[in-house]
Amino acid sequence: MIGIKVEKAHGEYDPGTSKFFGSPTMPEEWLSDGTVGDEDFFFCQLRLSEFKSYDKEGVLPQKGFIYVFLTFEDGRFIPNVRYAPNEPDTLIDDFNAGFDFLGDTDTEYSIDFFDTASAEDGTRLLVSDGDKTILLQYDPLDDNMPSFLADTEKIAYITMDTASLKSLDFSDVEFTIA
Repeated sequence: MIGIKVEKAHGEYDPGTSKFFGSPTMPEEWLSDGTVGDEDFFFCQLRLSEFKSYDKEGVLPQKGFIYVFLTFEDGRFIPNVRYAPNEPDTLIDDFNAGFDFLGDTDTEYSIDFFDTASAEDGTRLLVSDGDKTILLQYDPLDDNMPSFLADTEKIAYITMDTASLKSLDFSDVEFTIA
C-alpha cells in the first residue's frame, strides 16, 4: 500500500501535482458537460505517475489523474470520483468557494507518497480489503493534514470493488467515516 504525507503548499509549486483541496487542475469541459457540478467540492487530485512505482499489484495505469469530488447532502458525503488519462489543461480558481462550513477547503496541501506496510490508521492509497479496495484512506489527525473532518476524530474511506478500480469504473464508489 501507499502512504501519504501532506504539507501545506508554499510558494511556487506545480498546481498539476497531487494535492488535497484548493484549486483543481482538471479538464475544463468537466465544468460544462456535467461531470462536476456546483454542489461538488474538490477533495483531491492524484497524479498516477507520482506513485505508480509503489503500486506493486499494477492496479492503476502509468499516467493520468484520479480526482475526488464530494457533495455534502443530508448530512453525508457523496463521492464523485473521475479519471482523466491526460495532463489537465485548466486550473479552476476558487472551486471550493462557498464550502467554508467544511473547514479550510481553499488552502492547497501537496502530497508526497511512500511505500508502507501499515494501514491501521494514517492516510493511505490502495489498501486491499479482499475483493474491495480502499482507494483512499484519509486520517485528518495525521501530521500536517487539513482540518477537514478533524472534529470527528474518525477516518474517512473511499472504497470500491477492486475489479471496478482496475477498469477505472468509479460507479460503485462509497465514502464512509468510521
